[in-house]
Amino acid sequence: MNKLFKALSFSAIALCLSVSSTFAAGNESNCQIVYGGGEVCNPSVKFTLNKTVQTPGKGGGDFVDNLTINDSRFVAGQNISFKINITNTGNSTVNNIRVVDTFPQFLSFVAGAGSFDSNNKTLSFTIDKLDAGKGQDVIITAKVVNDSDLPTNSGITCVTNVAKATDSTGNTAEDSSQVCIQRNVTVVTPTPQIFEKVTTKQIPATGPEMLPLIGLIPAGLTGFYLRRKSNQ
Repeated sequence: MNKLFKALSFSAIALCLSVSSTFAAGNESNCQIVYGGGEVCNPSVKFTLNKTVQTPGKGGGDFVDNLTINDSRFVAGQNISFKINITNTGNSTVNNIRVVDTFPQFLSFVAGAGSFDSNNKTLSFTIDKLDAGKGQDVIITAKVVNDSDLPTNSGITCVTNVAKATDSTGNTAEDSSQVCIQRNVTVVTPTPQIFEKVTTKQIPATGPEMLPLIGLIPAGLTGFYLRRKSNQ
């Protein structure tokens, strides 16, 4: 029973290690072998493609793999810098690496090596030769479209920029970077209401200055009474 348990445990660990290594090498070149004939891949020819994006900020921040909805966001009209790194990880020289970078919706091309196809929104360039152990960086600048061209049903939109590289032997590698764009929120200030001024009547003052007049009331009543008495 113990031997069976150990065997199952070892198999599970081996499977986990195999899956982990597969995901870790997601941007490493691979070649599809043509069965029944055709050119066989050269195992000594390998390269990696790593696509990163620069975090927004004054002077530019660090280059990271992706920017999620919880990270720093770009706004309309802002430039975005992407970096493509091609590194020769094999033992032989890699020749004629053709890189195609596909721009997503809401991003326009500003600058970068190679030629840009506005119809397909792709930037293409070629690295003629890359020796073993060497790498090359290429910076690509994109720009966020105007605020009026962004989706109106969402305040934040995330898009993915994809790059793919293919060498002369058919080895390919692919990687991508995600960025998120936030719409500019316009704050509408309500117009204040103007009400008509209400005129109030002036109430006569009843302060201490009225006390002498109040004191004359009994005297007046007494005089009126005596005059009426004498007339009788």
